[in-house]
Amino acid sequence: MTWRPAPLVGRERELSTIQAVLDAVRGGKPHVLGVRGEAGIGKSRLLAELGERAASHGMPVLTGRASELERDLSFALLVDALDAPAAASAAGLAAMDRGQLGELAAILPSFGPVVGCAPAASGERHRAARAVRSLLECLAGERPIALLLDDVHWADPASAGVLALLLHRPPPAPVLLVISTRTGRAADLEEALVQGVRSGVTDLLDLGPLPPEAAAELLPGVGRGARERFYEASGGNPFYLEELARAGAVTALPDAVTITGLAVPAAVRAALASELRDLPAGARRVLEGAAVAGDPFEFDLAAAVAEVDDRAALDALDGLLAAELVVPTAYPRQFRFRHPLVRRAVYEQARGGWRLGAHSRAADVLAKRGATPAERAHHVERAAQRGDLAAIDLLVQAAHEVATAAPASAAGWLEATLRLLPAGGEHQPRHLELLTAQGYALVAAGRPLDARDVLRRALNMLPAQATTGRVGLVVVLSEIEALWTSDPDPAHRLLQGERTALTEPTPDLVAELALATAYERTHRGAHVRARQFAEQALAAAREAGDPALEADAAVRLADAANCALRSDDPVELAAASARIEEATSLVAALPDDALAPRLRMLFWLATARFMVGDYGISAELCERGLDLARRPGQGLLAPSFRIGRGFVDEEFGRLSDAREAAEEALETLIVTGNRAVGFWGALLGGWVALARGDIDEALSNGETARGLLGPRPSSSAGWTIADARLAAGDPRGALQSLEEYGWVNPGLWTRDRLRALDVTVRVLLALDRVEEAAAWVDRAPAEIGGRVTGAFLPVLARARASLLLATGRAAEAERVAQEGAESADGAGTPLWAGHCRTLAGQALLAQGRKGPARQVLRRAAADLAALGATGYRDAALRVLRSLGDRPRVPAAGTGDPPDSRLASLTPREREVALLVGQGLQNGQIAGRLHLSEKTVEKHVGSLLAKLGLTSRIGVIHLLARTDGSPERSR
Repeated sequence: MTWRPAPLVGRERELSTIQAVLDAVRGGKPHVLGVRGEAGIGKSRLLAELGERAASHGMPVLTGRASELERDLSFALLVDALDAPAAASAAGLAAMDRGQLGELAAILPSFGPVVGCAPAASGERHRAARAVRSLLECLAGERPIALLLDDVHWADPASAGVLALLLHRPPPAPVLLVISTRTGRAADLEEALVQGVRSGVTDLLDLGPLPPEAAAELLPGVGRGARERFYEASGGNPFYLEELARAGAVTALPDAVTITGLAVPAAVRAALASELRDLPAGARRVLEGAAVAGDPFEFDLAAAVAEVDDRAALDALDGLLAAELVVPTAYPRQFRFRHPLVRRAVYEQARGGWRLGAHSRAADVLAKRGATPAERAHHVERAAQRGDLAAIDLLVQAAHEVATAAPASAAGWLEATLRLLPAGGEHQPRHLELLTAQGYALVAAGRPLDARDVLRRALNMLPAQATTGRVGLVVVLSEIEALWTSDPDPAHRLLQGERTALTEPTPDLVAELALATAYERTHRGAHVRARQFAEQALAAAREAGDPALEADAAVRLADAANCALRSDDPVELAAASARIEEATSLVAALPDDALAPRLRMLFWLATARFMVGDYGISAELCERGLDLARRPGQGLLAPSFRIGRGFVDEEFGRLSDAREAAEEALETLIVTGNRAVGFWGALLGGWVALARGDIDEALSNGETARGLLGPRPSSSAGWTIADARLAAGDPRGALQSLEEYGWVNPGLWTRDRLRALDVTVRVLLALDRVEEAAAWVDRAPAEIGGRVTGAFLPVLARARASLLLATGRAAEAERVAQEGAESADGAGTPLWAGHCRTLAGQALLAQGRKGPARQVLRRAAADLAALGATGYRDAALRVLRSLGDRPRVPAAGTGDPPDSRLASLTPREREVALLVGQGLQNGQIAGRLHLSEKTVEKHVGSLLAKLGLTSRIGVIHLLARTDGSPERSR
């Protein structure tokens, strides 16, 4: 039989929106549609109507529905929606990046394992979401598609993380993403929808009750009097209206079904009770088996759970279909309940003892089918009794199975093991082990407060005297408090208490606690105190004879000592530099297996190198760290190394790479809740946006950074926002941001202090507070510890030249700015070279030397344009225009004759050339075109040879002269 949904009535406004959205997607644009409202209000019916209309336009329609009782099954929603379509399109997906195929294989069973491609570590779960986004882009490659996800307020945490990222950044393809949710049941999701509405990529439909006249259309065979009674009892809710019409009366029966947690009218619950009570016993038992099996459910599993033979089960199914309590799906032998409320009512009405046995039978059937522990755990948890050690073992296996991709689910299984574990001292070691594992899973899931509470319970189970295990737990807790909860004070108290309680200090324990305290003080920006604790840690580590611990302490001392320098003292500067070299040597001597357990030292060494301008070394350290972090057993630090490399890219002028790193960091925040990485991503995103001339985005990113960590002393959010406000023509607003964050705060890292000082000088000059600006320029060498050469010199030169120009000393300003530009050229920091040359041009103009000014300014504009730094380029162009020039804007079409060389490229080479022209690197191009990186490398080499060019910059310049498009030359 074919099941047809009830007619859709009273939704004319919503249907108009649906049609407009479909038209937009059919026109080639991605779009998101949110539908929210109370239970039974018609969300599912609206999605069904949308699906029919999309299909009538030739759009493939992918559907999935989250289920209330299966929220602990990892990626259940995505599997429901995408597994079968992906399997059917397997041939078309072969061109996808193998790494992304590996991610999808960890999500969708139909993929099977991808040889040599492990899924991302738990810290990089955004890579799984990116793989899903690429999958949708592939599926929409030939024609628009619609992805309809229902009841997402019940989505499992892993699917919810992917969905959050899709809402933040929809696929760049004609994909219509439609999600429905109950109002007020998924706050983060609803906020993301609202943000999407503001950005113009989302429409949001709030469904209310049907008007009275719509009830007549919905219930055409019901008399007016009865219809009015039904309408009053239902409140205009269409599902409730239909249930009352099925019952034929408005009655509040004493044995009405219970539906926990929902304010379902008593008359509706009575109607459901009557419908269920009238079922034959066999049909009722199969229906209860289905409620345990899932929604949707496999008929054979439901029959086995119900303990009904095949013939009787088939007869029962016929009756259930006739009563429309269950309806068929698109797949053989699979069915779903008429509505989630029906399944909920059936499940809760089943006898408690029977349900326990039913879940046990379901687990047994799945085990015989070869299901994994994670697939059986849902039923095992509900059937097991306290003391069932076999069930505990299976749940632990399930937690380990999903820990990387779905740590929230792993934490849930571990919570279940703690409930099942028997009481008694002999089980305390395992209790502690499970509690600690749950805490780590909660950290990976982005739930730091829950993790902190769980690990505190674990700590309280340990003896008060210091042991390696206790100190290790204290160190982890202190890192959670300092980094993830944005409140380092509890961490400081915890570490102080442990150090005080160290009655029998051994060198290794002294070193661990002192080192943890040094890190905690670093996060507070207390660099002098961090240096003191790091010195203690290093001395104790050497006494302990532990090379890895010694290297870790040496790194912390090197970074803290450098940041603590606030005097122009060559002796202290030399000592700080020597500490950095010593730390680098100690880390380099460690084999990977010794480095991996203390991977943070590699990140902080990369940071220390970055903060003294050793960008190339910093990049190498980040690459090594990223490689180690992506190996099995690691993962949480991978995003830190990725964003660390992004900061290097920004200094080198690789704005596209830096922007990609910033976006990944913000995606990590969305999916994992890692506030520290999100903070760094927002900062970097703000700097890149400012360079590209997108001031609104720069301000938005700065405010995001501010919201994540607040105005702590070590935060660069203040000067980042100030720089954007100054670019927006609001120096007073910029001044407020600097004041909020303590101007050039001593808590900042060295390089950040210098950039904060540069912004401070320019803000003060814009406000004509010249004397204060001069005071900051004079203090600059001391603020950065006397490090005034290499990559530091251009920043100092910009601040000093700005002051000289403002005070009428144009010749001196030109000299200083030119020195800064030359130093930036040598350091490989082209953005700073552009800043300094723009200032040099202004200074030449102030001297009346228009010819040299034009020459310098044109070079600055061209160099900055080639980098994609159009915001900084425009500063040079404004000065050129003041000279009466009408300079060509390199990134825009200028009417230059097309270059015939571009016609020699193949279609694929033209595609690659266009992306090179946008500043993308080979890896990014490979992901965009679904090619291997090696293939892209061959195309780039070929097109460079055909064009007679030697570098990618040449391609950028060439495309700029042809309106940015290789097609123009054809």
